[in-house]
Amino acid sequence: MTGYSDIETNYSGNYKKMDMKKTKVALVTASLLALLSGCNDNSSSPSTPDPTDGPVARLPNVQPPAEQLVAGPDQAVIALVDTQTSAARGVTGPFANYSLHLWNNDACSATAESGLNASWDDKVNTPAAADGFGPSWVVPLSKLEGCINFIARNGDLANLTGSDMKVVFSDHPDRTVAIVAGKNEIFGSRAEAFTAAFGVAGASAHLIDGNTLIWKGGKDKPHVRLYYTESGTIKANAEGVFDFPYITLTPTSLTAEQQAKYPHLKDAAAFALPAGKDLKPLLKGELVAIGTDADGILQGATLVQSAGALDALYSEAATKLTYGAVVEGGNVTFRLWAPTARSVKLALFDEQHKPLGERTMTLDEASGSWSVQGGSELVGKFYRYDIQVYHPVSRKLESYQVTDPYSLSLAMNSEFSQVVDLNDPALKPEGWDSLKAPHSQQNPADITIYEAHVRDLTGNDDSTPVEHRGKFLGLTDTDTAPVKHLQALAKSGVSHLHLLPVFDIATVNEDPAKVANISDDFGKLCQVNPEVQNSKFAGYCSSGQTIEAVLGDLQGGDSKENPQVQELYGYLRGVDSFNWGYDPYHYTTPEGSYATNAEGSQRILEFREMVKAIKQNIGMNVVMDVVYNHTNEAGLGPKSVLDKIVPWYYQRLNPETGSVENSTCCSNTAPEHAMFAKLMDDSLVTWARDYKIDAFRFDLMGHHPKDQMVQALAAVKQVNPEMYFYGEGWNFGEVQDDKRFVQATQKHLAGTGIGSFSDRLRDAVRGGSPFDGGDTIRKTQGFGNGALVDANEMDGVDRATALHQADLVRLGMAGNLKDFILTDKDGMPKKGSDIDYNGQPAGYAQDPTEIQNYVDKHDNQTLFDNLIYKAPQGADLVRMQGVSLATAMLGQGIPFTHAGVELLRSKSMERDSYDSGDWYNRVDYTLADNNFDKGLPRKDKDGDNYPLIEKVLGKHVKPSGADMATMVGFYQELAELRQSSRLLRLGSGAEVIKRVDFRNTGPDQEPGLIVMTVDDGVNAGADLDPAIDGLVVMINATNAPQSISDFRDGNDQPIDLTSLQLSPAHHGGESIARDAAVNGGALTLGAWSAAVFVKPQSGAQGTGLPVGKKTDLSTVPPFGDTAVYLKGFLNEWGNTNQMTFSSNFMYEFTTEVSSDKLGTTNVKIADASWGPLNYGSCNAGDKLVVGTPLTLCKGGDTGNIGLDLAKAGSYKFVFTAMNKDKPTLSVSFTEPVQSCKVLDTVAGNPLGYNLFVKGELSGWAAQPQYQLSYKGMDGDLAIYQAAFNYTGSTEFKVANEDWSKEYLLNGGGAVTAETGYAIGFSQPGSANNSITLPQGLWSVLVKVDPAGTKAGTAVIQECSAK
Repeated sequence: MTGYSDIETNYSGNYKKMDMKKTKVALVTASLLALLSGCNDNSSSPSTPDPTDGPVARLPNVQPPAEQLVAGPDQAVIALVDTQTSAARGVTGPFANYSLHLWNNDACSATAESGLNASWDDKVNTPAAADGFGPSWVVPLSKLEGCINFIARNGDLANLTGSDMKVVFSDHPDRTVAIVAGKNEIFGSRAEAFTAAFGVAGASAHLIDGNTLIWKGGKDKPHVRLYYTESGTIKANAEGVFDFPYITLTPTSLTAEQQAKYPHLKDAAAFALPAGKDLKPLLKGELVAIGTDADGILQGATLVQSAGALDALYSEAATKLTYGAVVEGGNVTFRLWAPTARSVKLALFDEQHKPLGERTMTLDEASGSWSVQGGSELVGKFYRYDIQVYHPVSRKLESYQVTDPYSLSLAMNSEFSQVVDLNDPALKPEGWDSLKAPHSQQNPADITIYEAHVRDLTGNDDSTPVEHRGKFLGLTDTDTAPVKHLQALAKSGVSHLHLLPVFDIATVNEDPAKVANISDDFGKLCQVNPEVQNSKFAGYCSSGQTIEAVLGDLQGGDSKENPQVQELYGYLRGVDSFNWGYDPYHYTTPEGSYATNAEGSQRILEFREMVKAIKQNIGMNVVMDVVYNHTNEAGLGPKSVLDKIVPWYYQRLNPETGSVENSTCCSNTAPEHAMFAKLMDDSLVTWARDYKIDAFRFDLMGHHPKDQMVQALAAVKQVNPEMYFYGEGWNFGEVQDDKRFVQATQKHLAGTGIGSFSDRLRDAVRGGSPFDGGDTIRKTQGFGNGALVDANEMDGVDRATALHQADLVRLGMAGNLKDFILTDKDGMPKKGSDIDYNGQPAGYAQDPTEIQNYVDKHDNQTLFDNLIYKAPQGADLVRMQGVSLATAMLGQGIPFTHAGVELLRSKSMERDSYDSGDWYNRVDYTLADNNFDKGLPRKDKDGDNYPLIEKVLGKHVKPSGADMATMVGFYQELAELRQSSRLLRLGSGAEVIKRVDFRNTGPDQEPGLIVMTVDDGVNAGADLDPAIDGLVVMINATNAPQSISDFRDGNDQPIDLTSLQLSPAHHGGESIARDAAVNGGALTLGAWSAAVFVKPQSGAQGTGLPVGKKTDLSTVPPFGDTAVYLKGFLNEWGNTNQMTFSSNFMYEFTTEVSSDKLGTTNVKIADASWGPLNYGSCNAGDKLVVGTPLTLCKGGDTGNIGLDLAKAGSYKFVFTAMNKDKPTLSVSFTEPVQSCKVLDTVAGNPLGYNLFVKGELSGWAAQPQYQLSYKGMDGDLAIYQAAFNYTGSTEFKVANEDWSKEYLLNGGGAVTAETGYAIGFSQPGSANNSITLPQGLWSVLVKVDPAGTKAGTAVIQECSAK
């Protein structure tokens, strides 16, 4: 609502902004004055540098500048602080001829038309003001939202910042900013910019080894030095001089090896340290790189990141040692890697955490590790390390105690590490040493995974003893509902129990007195979170009700206007015992909150008892979810560990600022550094060796280097040769696209044996994307919830999309192999790597064991909630759930299933339940409640979806216990089917390619029906399943029974299906294979069902089910031998204009039209006799327009298609019949090539941006001589022309300055002079054009539509001057 108060706020806000700007200037001024007058009282007092090697580095003796101009309404102000002018050196800057280049694009379009430059050469945007510090420009704005693009240029049009710049108004609401020459940063004021230019700013210098420093800011600086101090902060003294010792650096070049190791830094300036300089002492204090001009005036100063140097100087020796508190031979050896520490002491504590004194640790100079040894009396004692170390966050020497990153046991809430001997019999359950995994992992294809959370499994189960609920011991009880359920799943073939993080996490209080769970009295919540006492829920504090009962009461009145359930849960979330656990504190200690006593080593014994019970009693192998990509905290925070021990080493830093990257959610780690990689290896080996973990799932594995993951797997296989790794191979963040190293992402893992989650099958089955919101969620149905075949009221999925989804499902069921050949929806055989998934190759694996196929896991909405969002009213949700799951369970990848998917589990529509507690995450193994409709989900994550949630909740009924039991049966049936034949678990990519095929593919397929065959006949090779010669997986995701009978072999001959029968592994009664039958060689399956049919083998291998012939339908004329004609053109309604089949379902006809034939004509497409092949307009008045394909309709009663022939020239008609029901007709026009003249330039620029010929001839830059100037209009097309002298061969494109607009002639490739071509937009990074030209004056003339609706033309000609 807008009212007077809003207006008043806006006005006062404007005034406050002005005041804030002044305050900011004052603060920055004070900070710089502090630099100028500081006395370095917290630093050492090194000798003044020897003045003989150049001028002393000093600050300019000047106050920081105030603003020249402040943005008014509809304005932005950009100021340049110039370090070369009078502010620094007493030289007046030539600012009058400086200029701004301004342009709009799709990303930033707030510059008013009056402010845009006509071309790069246009210098109209001159400074509005200037002083000794530099110029300021005023930019007129068309709107106050969004951003503006600009480049600041000197008089020679050189880019002063080195890159395109933009001002984002949300970051700078006062729209008054400043820049510094040579820095691609935006500052909030001239004072800030000045301080950044002349003080120590960021941390953009990098010591990558013992001899080399990389620093972009050091480029072209006359003097570059590395200043150092043992403690304290490097800054100028009262005279503005940097009187600290330094090393003079000399420019050098990076070796190929260095460039490969630091790809994100390879283009920065490199400097060599003096030969023989010992860096080790310097790394214990502050390091600052400083660049000055020839007179010593500071041009840039930045902190130095030194992780590379630490690796180079220490890792060879350090990686050979053992760390932590190691109990061996009656002694305890404590070792900590802390090469930059000034001192390290071991602080010991008794069982009550009372100090027992400190022991000095000794530094090993070669490894950088500190150690001390004690006797066996120290076992059981608590300890911390007392460290003195320089920390760049505070820029001073810090002293603190910190726990051991190699901790094996901890005090409650991780306050102290504890010395333990993992070989102590007291910490081992009976029979521990001889415990074996129940399942071999030699062929990982045998694995079926069930992903669960310790608390979800037993936390709210009445059959589990109270003291064991939500604990490790909850899985050791033998007569509880969760354990019996897991036993039944194991018996059906589920082989692996995947446990969400069970290592020490930072986000659950381990003290039971300080947590409140939903089974507790509401009064306890009021006690542990006093904020409740001041909330609208305060009345429940003395009600005597449990928290769960209160939530149940609130549920009845929950609505989008009053989402009170999630509101109350907001008070509980931070103080309950629930969290997914992706918040690492100590990597190698079991989580204390899952133990009956979090204090000390009880957690170790109980964790092992759980592992033993899972293996022996339940019958599954154990998978541990590990999170080495980030820590919960870094810096000097209370839960920071690694970054306190070796600051700025274990965490990945921003290369410019030195801040810890947090793209993973929290404080990213740096596994690319040797000692973090070792820490991870050692941790994994401990879990595998001492806790008998069988497989590991890696969170955000794409943030790890591929090589590091491969090395880690090799290390753990030394303990367990059958070890299996899988993880999230997502590609994002600061490492995206291998920016820092070759990542362990999906596309790189082929051949490693490491699995990754496939989003391809997931999205195809579920529909849309996990990131969708609002109505888009419901519009984007998937294969598993009715896309096209059972559309909901929004009907948002067309046939092409639905068939592509089915292709992605097929590819997923074939193990998502990059080399598997599938006939796609258009009838074209394609390798998996050539099938599209959101612009990426869909297939990427070498073997199916490198794929986790899933349709449900802990992230995102549950599969059931996704069905609620997408399925039409009245849909059979149980069968939809079963069919969706079948795509993962009956394919060749490794099935990954989420706990409760077999129970129709709901999280009450919650998208991200990581910290949403037991109320939303509860799983009921008694089948009484699937947890649906418990109140609206978290408003901060799902508030935008509330209207849709309320809408869909009314379309579906809460499942009954019988529904849940049916789904459990379906799940077990699918697991048993998978185990019934080796043919569903091939494991080898080569075997999949040789044996697996899909029927019902191509453009004429039956939507919603997937039919996969697996051959075990004589031509397939080894007899993998002696009981059968092959099998068929049939999935019917439609509302009607489906049949199929025509299977063809590689010679296009029919395959006899009469002997096929339904797999005996199917259940009787309520089966997932409803109405499955074989009748006379036809396979039939009921609606929303999945079945496996087998071909029994009698004796020796038979003919099997060989793969079919992959015919590329795009190479076959869609209408066979039938001739296709363009009829009616220029009144030729006979069989005169026969079209020629080219490829890709296309027929073509080209003809010349002279000027006497111009006017309107009509056309149709037909065969010679106007028979079945007869296409015309779909709507009365449809006209064919040059460059725009028109969809045609079939039948003799369709209308003629009008076409206006406006110009003489060549007309090319293309009839595309990929879809025979809705083919398209298009026409293109090429003008006769005219003699060339250089046309007169006219005022204006209808495109709104400048065009250049950019290529090898121009160094791929926007060079003025290759700019196309505006020459006027030709109808709706704007004419642009460039003329230049040239000889030679070049690749090129036509594009604007920043490559946001790119054009290709004829779609790319080689072109020739004197030939007219179509010109159109191209995607960034797409193919170029190329041409070879003899010496001459060459014209590039293009005609383009500023509105972007009409096709353009282009011609390159040898030209004479006008």
